[in-house]
Amino acid sequence: MAKEIVKKTVVKKETTKKVKTSPVVSTPVVAGSEFKSSVYTDKNIKISPRKLRLMANSIKKMSPVAATVALSLTNTKAARILTSALKTVVSVAKNNYNLSPESLKFDSIQVDEGPKIKRMDKSHGSHFARGVIMKRHSRLIIIVKGQVK
Repeated sequence: MAKEIVKKTVVKKETTKKVKTSPVVSTPVVAGSEFKSSVYTDKNIKISPRKLRLMANSIKKMSPVAATVALSLTNTKAARILTSALKTVVSVAKNNYNLSPESLKFDSIQVDEGPKIKRMDKSHGSHFARGVIMKRHSRLIIIVKGQVK
């Protein structure tokens, strides 16, 4: 008795898939309507992120120029830090990217936690956190978007 080995061959049918294509519609580009963004970053600010976030959230809805005026009337360290950051980002947008300061709007304001400085204080050892004093720092990222002049 001899065993016969039969190979099965699979025949593949070629199918053509119909892909619906839509006509390409190009929108006309009007000169001067281009939007660009300017970014400000500071990675080591000596203020806790919680204090800086309170001020940053209060100015998110304003324009950067109006926020600078509002912050100059506020007497906190966070307001002074944000005022100098806003002046910098507006001047960079104006001079480097040729954006008009009136058309600037906040794209995002991020306040994250930066590096911490930890030190031991034996006199407070039994009162809080085993005597470890944390000096918190912040990272600030401001992105403004505006229209080219």
